[in-house]
Amino acid sequence: MHRKIRHILFLIFVSIFVIGAPVIVLYTAGYRLNPTTWKVQHTGVIAITTIPGNATVSVNGTLVSDRTPFVDQRLMPGEYDVLLSRNGYQPWQQRVTVESGQTTYITALLFRDTVPELLLEEQAISVTGSMDGRFVYLLVHEAEETPSQVWRYDTVTRLQRKLADVSLDITSITLNNNQNSILLSVDDDVTSAIDVNTGTTLTSDDLANVTNLLPEFTFVDNGANVEMRTSATNTLVTLLPLSTYTTILRQQNIAILKDSRDRAYLVDLTTSSVTQIDIPTALITASSNENILAASDGNEVVVYTPHNGEKTLLTRQSEPLVALAWHPSDRAILLATSSRIFAIERDRYETRETTTLLSDATIVNIWTDTSGRNLTFFGAVNGIQGIWRLPMGQ
Repeated sequence: MHRKIRHILFLIFVSIFVIGAPVIVLYTAGYRLNPTTWKVQHTGVIAITTIPGNATVSVNGTLVSDRTPFVDQRLMPGEYDVLLSRNGYQPWQQRVTVESGQTTYITALLFRDTVPELLLEEQAISVTGSMDGRFVYLLVHEAEETPSQVWRYDTVTRLQRKLADVSLDITSITLNNNQNSILLSVDDDVTSAIDVNTGTTLTSDDLANVTNLLPEFTFVDNGANVEMRTSATNTLVTLLPLSTYTTILRQQNIAILKDSRDRAYLVDLTTSSVTQIDIPTALITASSNENILAASDGNEVVVYTPHNGEKTLLTRQSEPLVALAWHPSDRAILLATSSRIFAIERDRYETRETTTLLSDATIVNIWTDTSGRNLTFFGAVNGIQGIWRLPMGQ
């Protein structure tokens, strides 16, 4: 081969190497030419998990995977419409932003697309349920001139049992914090209590014990303030403004106090410290797995993290809420108005994913089982009132 030709070929190979090697390195590192802007950009990744798994994944209307979990790589920075579908479940759809060189993680909670099942047809004056969703307690009045009755319904065995006859004056029932007593109230004032298993009436001393969520502390009105003191040593913990204080929640190492002006106070039971916090108190519930709260004034719902004071607005609803509960996964909060039940995910992408579980019904209260498979509610569907089960997932 002629020396000049060899020299030309050598220069060509060197040029290819000089130009190609960086291109290969950049390509391997995830850089691509954006055909829209004609700029080389670092791509991003979407990592998708669903509960339950095995959902199909479509991105911008194109099917990219027939099952989850799934990782979609080498995506140009920008917004993508992600649709997750599984047979028998409601679709999950969100617009997701992909950042250059970043991974966007999606954990989507899928809910069953189904209708509720009637467990027990019953009229009730008041209802309450256990935190694990198994037992529902009903205050019923069957006929004039007869006592009201408290019944317990087991959603697993589907058996019901009368616990006790109670006074006609009783207007509502609730469970105490330890779930071992049913509190009987007249116009929101607790007057007596019965054991959840035997239906026997508690003594006045036992009633005081089951209604006191903070036995470790005493509250003393000194005329200028309310002294919060330790019960064991009478040590002053803090001075609170003059008011009447009610413990509305106790969970693990925290408790929430509410005063007569609906101001909320966080009690750290490990340090005996008290801090005023800015959360609504009309509806409040704590997650079972994380030390976080969901609280509402009936329209606005916030998520509050006690250990760092972080408060996040979850939603504002025009129709007043009657109940809220955590999904057992802690990934979503279940909410009920007087006519529908819906779920809102805690994670935020471009907007929060809201899934309607039931509409065109009459809802009184809701409870979830610990597995997250079912939601139990008391209300009316198609004019039939009673205890209903709504499959959610898994």
